[in-house]
Amino acid sequence: MKKATKIVVAVLLVVALSLSLTACSFFDDTSFGRGISGIFKKSEVTYQASTRFLYSTDGGVSWSETVQEIPVDTTYYLAVEMQVSQSENTKDEKTVVATITIPSTTVLDCYLDDHPGVSITGKTDAVTNSVSYDFNVVAGTSPIKFRVVFECKPLNEGRTKVEVVYDDNVSPNWDATGTIKYVAAPDEEGTN
Repeated sequence: MKKATKIVVAVLLVVALSLSLTACSFFDDTSFGRGISGIFKKSEVTYQASTRFLYSTDGGVSWSETVQEIPVDTTYYLAVEMQVSQSENTKDEKTVVATITIPSTTVLDCYLDDHPGVSITGKTDAVTNSVSYDFNVVAGTSPIKFRVVFECKPLNEGRTKVEVVYDDNVSPNWDATGTIKYVAAPDEEGTN
């Protein structure tokens, strides 16, 4: 009897060990399988981003998410709101770099929403006629909104695309683009 019990235990141990070592997906869709796999392998933290583009033509009194038509030589405000969420808590705070690129525009001022008056300088690219800014956005399971405000002036007529590109921690699927249409400035008589 003792010999039979030892054989059964040995067979069950071999089966359990082979299932866990071969990463068999037999139990993956059950809570038991996820619990067992969580013991033996480290889960990978994933990151997702959300981005909003807001526009104001009245000095920041009111904001709109719709595509704006901004006359050339008119000052307007662009706010970019970003949040990066992560799939699970980690002991260290994770920072994701977000690069905002604004083409065909003179950026008169740039500041974080909670620090007006503290200007941030971007990198100007004369070849592409754009300005880029890098920001460190803190990721979390309950992320905090990160907002940056740009005071802008269009350089010429046409559509321009403001881009937000997140670093390699975030899938490129979460990168975002906001379109603004720059139109001819009205002449002195109020007609185009």
